[in-house]
Amino acid sequence: MKITSFALKNYRRLADVTLVLDDKTTVLVGANNSGKTSCIGALHTFLKSPDNLKVRDISKLNWKTINQLGVSIEQKFPSSEDMEALSVNLASLLPSLDIEINAMANEAYKVRDILPDLEWRGGAICVRIAYEAIDISKLVREFVDTRKVVLKHNGVSLWPRDLCDFLEKGQNLSKFIKPKHYILSKSAVPSVVEFGEEGKSSVNEVLQPFKSEALKKLIRVDVISEQRGLGAEDNAEQKGPYSEKQRLNKLLREYYDRILNPEDFPEEQDLGVLAQQQALEKGFTDRLNAQFDSPFNELKAMGYPGIGGNPTVEIAAKISGMDALQKSSSVRYRFNKEDEEFLPESYLGLGYQNLIYLTFRLLEFRDKWMRVGKSASSGGNVEEQIEPIHLVLLEEPEVNLHAQVQRVFVSKAYDTLRKHVDLRDEETTKDKSEYQTQLVISTHSSHIIDDIDFKDLRYFRRNDANTSITMDHTSIANMSELFTKAKDELLFVKKHLKLTHCDIFFADGVIFVEGQAERLLVPEFISKHFQGLSNRYISMLEVSGAHTHKYRALVEKLGVTTLVLTDLDSVDSNGESCFPQENLDQKTCNDTLRLWHPKKELLDELVALSKEEHATISQGASLYVAYQKSTLISERKVLSRTFEDALILANFENEFFQKKSTLKTAKAGHEDNSKLLSESLFNYVKGLKKGDFAFDCLFHLAENEEKSFNPPEYMSEGLKWLQTQLSPKG
Repeated sequence: MKITSFALKNYRRLADVTLVLDDKTTVLVGANNSGKTSCIGALHTFLKSPDNLKVRDISKLNWKTINQLGVSIEQKFPSSEDMEALSVNLASLLPSLDIEINAMANEAYKVRDILPDLEWRGGAICVRIAYEAIDISKLVREFVDTRKVVLKHNGVSLWPRDLCDFLEKGQNLSKFIKPKHYILSKSAVPSVVEFGEEGKSSVNEVLQPFKSEALKKLIRVDVISEQRGLGAEDNAEQKGPYSEKQRLNKLLREYYDRILNPEDFPEEQDLGVLAQQQALEKGFTDRLNAQFDSPFNELKAMGYPGIGGNPTVEIAAKISGMDALQKSSSVRYRFNKEDEEFLPESYLGLGYQNLIYLTFRLLEFRDKWMRVGKSASSGGNVEEQIEPIHLVLLEEPEVNLHAQVQRVFVSKAYDTLRKHVDLRDEETTKDKSEYQTQLVISTHSSHIIDDIDFKDLRYFRRNDANTSITMDHTSIANMSELFTKAKDELLFVKKHLKLTHCDIFFADGVIFVEGQAERLLVPEFISKHFQGLSNRYISMLEVSGAHTHKYRALVEKLGVTTLVLTDLDSVDSNGESCFPQENLDQKTCNDTLRLWHPKKELLDELVALSKEEHATISQGASLYVAYQKSTLISERKVLSRTFEDALILANFENEFFQKKSTLKTAKAGHEDNSKLLSESLFNYVKGLKKGDFAFDCLFHLAENEEKSFNPPEYMSEGLKWLQTQLSPKG
């Protein structure tokens, strides 16, 4: 049994998305503010803490419509007949979550409480958690009565301004709006629900209510938030910013420490107590370290303590008045088992603290799920069945972890959750099917996805408002659709990204460049001439024109704004490289220009292409393909074939290039019309080591901050387009 998908509606940016889960690990990626954290938050709210829902969690698009409902009921108090329609319309604007579970026929006894019908013989089961008004009449009456008081003080802004404002204050939302659970099946019969001037049409959905406990018996949910607060006191159990219990506890600890603590300047009557305390501490410490021996060994699979003298971890029991008040044990670090010296917990770096914290949380989740040790009796009913599905939500594990540890941890996290005799066969290391673990990770780290199969990625794609969703929203691209059976081009993309960097999955925009020279100098052009792009998150990938088009499927799936800086790559009728000339039926050998955009092969057509035609929409992704065009030198057109000769032409009078005798001769030949400049530059570039050329240019620029090169015109046009595309709206 496993969860196959979540369909979420009306939650923040996630107005209408479907998250397809992998059998084991699903990794959520995307640019900043694309909705990854919102997705984790939504799953946690729906499945574990339903009272956490806030008015601001409702998609912004729906606030206005909810307030319009409030206005309509103020103008005309709805009749009992209208109440039901009002309730349905309000529910259609509130968050809902559809969960699809796939179970086998022999698991029918586990899912009996959510079966759609008695004819079910295995396969998909769909349930819905939907927030609805539990008593619409009471909600309407209290809102209208409250508004009447406000209207008596016209001209003064008082609460509530509207229906959203009414629900937002205090506990009103959780008082009137509660999640309801339904078994869901669909038919093709359309239905229309009307209230006032509002009309909603949808596919008729057959809903059978069921108790929320039935779902809790099937799915156990555990969460590790990115707000872990390492090094601070854990106030997770407190309901507010502080509590009297917390303040009293702190006061008693301080009083005991300062006034009563027998360890400070002990009197004779304290010595017996201290001797007993130390004997108890030793016995308890030995017992604790024996109990923790196995989980501490599991840390070694995560690469801790590693090499370089990292200290091992041990537990030290503290039995004293102070520790009794604190109700905690002390953690310390020892460098050598034979030594008496140790370091307190706070002395270890945040990276290792975080690694230890994450590992133990996963161990805790697994062991509580499997009812290991005392957790078997701590939950009340000892005979209660273990949930078939364990859903673990992990936010940003990379916090404070260096790159190598990130990769090791994530590759081992799922294995840690499965390391139990009832979950995995120790001999074959294969998972047992009775209990399913599904790990969902959100991350901003390209290092983490270096070691992850791309089919496990779910890309959160930011979208502008459109005809179907009139607000900025997110859609989720399922990378398994691309990479599950990847062949040829996508296999190249997968391998290339692994060998370079996977930050395309987190970027606002991507720039593809031809070679090392462009890779080194385009950032220089951006910092000097396009500073607006310096404030954007851009992924730059070095791929030749022969291969850039292979990224097309990925770019279109991601919908990421893309600039391709490529070369004209002219060839003659025999397919041999040649210096570019118009009106000679030359062609390009650049597959990106031939196969992706602008899908032209003749050099004359490429050179004649208007500036506007360089930009296009490639299956929803904004795309601009830039390549060399004619440049006027001494009032005559000159064509360049690659970046190097285009850079020289754009800076033809620059002393750096004019100091080179070959280029000085080429300039003279152009001026006296004895030799074509395109041919001279073609021959010059052909003899270059392009890496050396790029570094020579960089060394020249590094000599003096005032020195700079003009970017070739085709690059300027492309970067100008990209800067416009990535500029904030309005």
